Amino acid sequence: MSSAVSSPSGSPQKKKKKIKYANAPSQLLYGAIQSTLPSTSSKASSADGDATSSSPSKDDIAAWLQSNLRNVDPRISESRRQLPIWSGKDAIVEAVQKNDTVVILGETGSGKTTQIPQFLFEAGLARKSPVQIIGITQPRRVAATSLARRVAVEMGQPDPAIQDNKGKGKAHGAGLVGYSIRFEDRTSKATRIKFMTDGMVLREMIGDASNATRSRQAHNVRGQNDDSMADIIQAASMRSNLLLRYSVLIIDEAHERTLRTDQVLGLAKRIQRERKALRQAWIDRGRPETEPEITELKIVVMSATLDANRFADFFASSSTAISRSLRTSLLEAVKQANRKSEVPILYVKGRQHSVSMYHTEEAAQEWTDAALRTVLQIHISRPPGDILVFMTGQEEIETLAKSLELYSSELPAWAEHEGKQQPMSLMIAPLYAALGPSASTKVFGATPARTRKVVLATNIAETSITIPGIVYVIDCGLAKEKVYTPHTSVESLQTQEISQSAARQRAGRAGRERSGECYRLYTEEAFKALPLSTTPEIMRTDLTGAVLQLCAMDQDPYSFDWLDKPDAVGLQDAVLQLIQLGALVVKSVTSDSNTGSAPEDGSKKKRETESGLQFTLTVIGRRMAMLPVAPAYARSLIAAADMGPKVARQVRDMIAILSADRSILSDPSDPEKRDEANRAKQTFVHRSGDHGTLLNVLYAYLDEQESARALLKLRSRDQNGKTTNGAGAAANAEAREQIKAWCQNHFVHEKAVRNVIHIRRQLQQICRQQNIGCDDDIDHTNRTGKTKANKDKANGQSGANSEGARRRKMREGLYVTRKQGQSDIPTLRSDEEDYSDLLRCMLEGRFNNVALRTPAGTWKRIGGGQPFKIHPSSCLHASRLAQSNSSSSKNANGTAAGVGKFDALIFEELVFTSQNFARTVSRIEPSWIQEVSLRNQERRKSAMS
Repeated sequence: MSSAVSSPSGSPQKKKKKIKYANAPSQLLYGAIQSTLPSTSSKASSADGDATSSSPSKDDIAAWLQSNLRNVDPRISESRRQLPIWSGKDAIVEAVQKNDTVVILGETGSGKTTQIPQFLFEAGLARKSPVQIIGITQPRRVAATSLARRVAVEMGQPDPAIQDNKGKGKAHGAGLVGYSIRFEDRTSKATRIKFMTDGMVLREMIGDASNATRSRQAHNVRGQNDDSMADIIQAASMRSNLLLRYSVLIIDEAHERTLRTDQVLGLAKRIQRERKALRQAWIDRGRPETEPEITELKIVVMSATLDANRFADFFASSSTAISRSLRTSLLEAVKQANRKSEVPILYVKGRQHSVSMYHTEEAAQEWTDAALRTVLQIHISRPPGDILVFMTGQEEIETLAKSLELYSSELPAWAEHEGKQQPMSLMIAPLYAALGPSASTKVFGATPARTRKVVLATNIAETSITIPGIVYVIDCGLAKEKVYTPHTSVESLQTQEISQSAARQRAGRAGRERSGECYRLYTEEAFKALPLSTTPEIMRTDLTGAVLQLCAMDQDPYSFDWLDKPDAVGLQDAVLQLIQLGALVVKSVTSDSNTGSAPEDGSKKKRETESGLQFTLTVIGRRMAMLPVAPAYARSLIAAADMGPKVARQVRDMIAILSADRSILSDPSDPEKRDEANRAKQTFVHRSGDHGTLLNVLYAYLDEQESARALLKLRSRDQNGKTTNGAGAAANAEAREQIKAWCQNHFVHEKAVRNVIHIRRQLQQICRQQNIGCDDDIDHTNRTGKTKANKDKANGQSGANSEGARRRKMREGLYVTRKQGQSDIPTLRSDEEDYSDLLRCMLEGRFNNVALRTPAGTWKRIGGGQPFKIHPSSCLHASRLAQSNSSSSKNANGTAAGVGKFDALIFEELVFTSQNFARTVSRIEPSWIQEVSLRNQERRKSAMS
């Protein structure tokens, strides 16, 4: 078996290079922590005498520990005590109690993320009155869910991932530990430790901003406009989006410097200062019982790399981010809250053993093949220990997983033929963002006996999580990143080289439990040529969503307190994008008019800023900010709401598909399977392109699901029509197998489409909240339209007949009914489903993703940029069109097959590899482009006047 890298056991053998990862500073104490400041350097925040008066007492905590931890496996409790961070428990708690902000530097595996929230909870920092919780932000969903589940186990609490949310996104019966990620909230009123993505805490801030606007409007209607201090404090607290539900906010993995993490850092700093100022004013006024108490916010910033001083300096510096009205009315309190303060840095030693490094002797031409060969080489020649392979994305992971499964099945025969000892079994465990909590259990669970686990992961495994048992790491040296080009306003997914810092983080995964080995699929010279650190996302990504969120929270994006100020061109482009979407109006104002006061009618959110510009969110902009999707999708959904319930349903479902982490259609790598998949895909192809085709797939799956449910209902009853338990269980299994077989036959990824349905359900709830009616939302129609009784009366119907008519009317244009056995089963009628209005709405949000055909047959954006081709997976690719046009005039389900030449298209994503491709492509009419272009020009004129 040939090898792509120099091997420990192969010949010739490259000399091992031993690297001890001693990233911690020299003052590090073994198994403990040491602060850069003495413990007496800052005053305890409880010095005013009541900061901890409403916190749980020591007796309360002791009673809780006794009642909850008695059911915890003693081995789990012992493993907690063996973590490097355990001996520093008291020092960490003391530092947080005595300082507003603490920065903790600790390597992955030290236990900081799972233990510090528990330390602070046991110290009483989750208050009883007012109820406040400890929040922990994570850049990635997989980390948020897996960490919450682990902490729940350690605290003897129920698993938040399996709590019943009854289809409404909010868990019922969850314990003290929960999590919140986009489209899934697993918390309850009992939750006191909450893991969440950084995007979710931003959503909470926007929600608070919306509530503040409504409260101010009600305040003005009541005529309570006196200038009393109580009103000033109340108005300021409402305006400031102060996260009053949180007593401690832990910002984890801050070193990753995602765009949302940078936003959270700047906003958390402002919130901390404002809450401190408002509390001081309340204390100075004698703590009146008639006024709401505002507590201070503790912030803990945690990082795994040596950038702790950067975060400490940021929070120690004075800030101008406090709102002008608050600075004016509470001048003295703000001066005290905004004074420069020292921020302690705590260093935590991690578990790091020696790691032997191996580089390829020459650059690997096909790194996926090199990874495959290296895994097999390690498996047959190295001692037991699990393998972690860093890869670029889901497609590459699934391709390698299939290859490994194929080769591993042949290893026993190979070993017998070679006269070698039979190798262990291989267990393949993929790890990427689209996997749910249940799928990732395989990654974190114990490896069975006589088995070697191979984890195939994206860069999510660099620092966010710790995978037990890893001894060998294989690093491809690449990662997929979204790169935004401001002058073309296009974001593309590109495979790029990682930094030296990221490479060291990857290598460090091998030395957590014992000495390990790292195999880099690139040369040592290539490593030295890598950039030292990763460019912060804020410097290379689209800022449109960030600017919209900041404006929704009354923040000036130009003078916002960024850790690294983004490029002015990127900010300007984001502002122009929002103007083009009809979300924002920008006007120049003089400093004399910069009062920072809210508009009298409360109809628009204004922010008169220190940059000399006044940002005003339009009605559309405010609605966009409340939708938890990209601004372009939010604009499309709002446009659909104006075109009627049918189009709103189509756009809602399209956004659910596009918001998922993977395609609902499988694209096999095997040529024979790919041809079979292409033929199956023709069943769903819509003449307009990929958007309509994907909707057809979703609706066909829902049709099959309805058919399975009808079968389940029919088979689970006896001859007398009564439900029988045994028959019901068998019928349920049969129904699941029916859906599974349908997905396999049509090359539909069942997990992906189920995830889309989950997102679709959550978007349906959000549409209800935003008064966006969809034609399949019966409950919303009953609440917002005429009452059911009036409708029945008007139609001359009543009872069960009217209900059946209402459901048939709901499905009009989407389903026809065919007879099968004794049940009516709806089936997709995609030839009559018109998607032109859907594409018009998508064009409203995706105008920059429009391209015209060039004389050379390629495509080019109307805003400029490099020419590109349609991706081969698209149903509008030349090969697919040829196959479609050579078939019959209609497919089996009636979908129109023939698609002639077209000159304009809209796409969702550009992918730059050896060639430039556009994915998820649909044809549009050139006249639509002209219509939207004229509207955009008018918006720009009025917005900048």
